[in-house]
Parts: sequence; C-alpha cells; structure tokens
Amino acid sequence: MIQSVSSRSNSRIKLAASLGRTSTSKKRRRFLMEGPRFIGDHLARGGSVDFIAIKENLTARSLAVAKLADSRDIPVIQVSDLIYKDISSTDAPQGITAVCPVPEYSLSDLFTGKTVLVLDGVADPGNAGTAIRSAAAFGCSGVVFLKGSAYPWNPKVTRSAAGLNSAIPVVEIDNLTLLKNKHPEYSFLGASSNGSPASEIFSITKKPVCVVVGSEAHGLSDITRGELTGLVSIPMSDVAESLNAGVSGSILLYLLRENQEPARE
Repeated sequence: MIQSVSSRSNSRIKLAASLGRTSTSKKRRRFLMEGPRFIGDHLARGGSVDFIAIKENLTARSLAVAKLADSRDIPVIQVSDLIYKDISSTDAPQGITAVCPVPEYSLSDLFTGKTVLVLDGVADPGNAGTAIRSAAAFGCSGVVFLKGSAYPWNPKVTRSAAGLNSAIPVVEIDNLTLLKNKHPEYSFLGASSNGSPASEIFSITKKPVCVVVGSEAHGLSDITRGELTGLVSIPMSDVAESLNAGVSGSILLYLLRENQEPARE
C-alpha cells in the first residue's frame, strides 16, 4: 500500500534528502536512483531497494514502477511536489526516486573475467558514469575507482551510468599497486597518446586485461604509470587533441572486446 507522507521530519524523507551528499551516502551505504526506467531495470535485475518516494502527479510509467515495487513489499511513500524537490537531485524530476543499498563487492568479485576497467583520477561524474555504462555493455567483470576518482554512487554518476553502477561490481581502492600484486595474471594497459595502437596490442595480448584510463586534464598518475604493463593509444585525426575519459574508455573496451571474441564468419 502506497503511504502518503506530508512531513519533512519523516525519517525516510530526511534520509533520501541527505543522500545527495557524498559523505552521507558513504556513511549510510545508501544511494539514490531516479527515474522509472533505471528503477524498473534495477528491480528487473533483482536489485535491492529500501524504499521508493514518488510525487503526487506521476506519469503512467512511473506509477507502474511504483505499483510493481509495492507488489514486492517495497515501501512506497508519496509526497507533495514541494517535498519531492528536497529529494530529487535533478532540475527536471521524473517523480520517482529509489533509496538503494550500495552494493558491496571485494576485488575478488571483479577479477572473474577477461576485462576489468580501472579509472585513475576520473573525477567528472558524467565521465565516470559513462565508463561504467560502457563497461557493463562490453562485458567487463567490474570497474575499479582509484583515489581521486568520482564517488561511484553519486547521483550524477548513477544517471550517466543509466543505473548500471548497481549491475556490475564496482570497488574503490587507493592505487593500482594492490591490484597488480593480487592479480599478476592480468595485463595492465593504460590509455595514453604516447602508447602503441590499441588494436595492435589487444590483438596479441593473451592475458586478461585491465584497461586503465586517466582523466582528460591530467592523464594517468605517475604512481599508476609505474605499475602498468604497457600503454595503448587510440588513433585520431589532428583536429582533436584528446578524448574525454568516458569516450576513450568506451572505445578501448570496444576494441578489446572485438579482439577477444572469436573471429566471425
């Protein structure tokens, strides 16, 4: 049964309104997911939801997702449009927000496949979210956020990732040294304009691969460079000096997948 809540002092309202702050999200191990498509997909994957908040005037799609959650005994609260603005992190709210537990993974959960994506100092939430979305699309077994990168469950990251930061393992660690020491069976290949053409390197790489991408502004950190197996580049015209981290990571993951898959007849 959908419950109507009219007070900002309600504990669920207060929690949801506070989760836009990274410090609170980290402390409570909860994050916000907004929009009927992302929440609907999350529920379809069997994702966990603590509760859902909806505003008064919903689209048919948002109402259908709210009713689906209610049918699964997930608490659904309805609030005024004014209170809902306290919860939503967007300028044009879609009227439905889920409060979800942050998925808990260890490094061993990530290193189960052929490819892992590592973000080194990628602080822009849009780029970080795009990278997660591409990692999920191209079959990565997980994404690692090194120190200096965006918070993986920031609302902007979640939107850019299309909610897929809850679909594949995501882990935060300080530096690449820990990964390399624990998983020497992987090749650690960093994106750099000074690297060898990615397609050439990927075509001869027999080990599983960690693709490491730095920020557009600063590139790979010196600490990370010191741990890499090699550098790979994306051939470009002279018109563009560089690509942002989300785009370059996506292209490299695509190229790697093309070279890892058996040749098509």
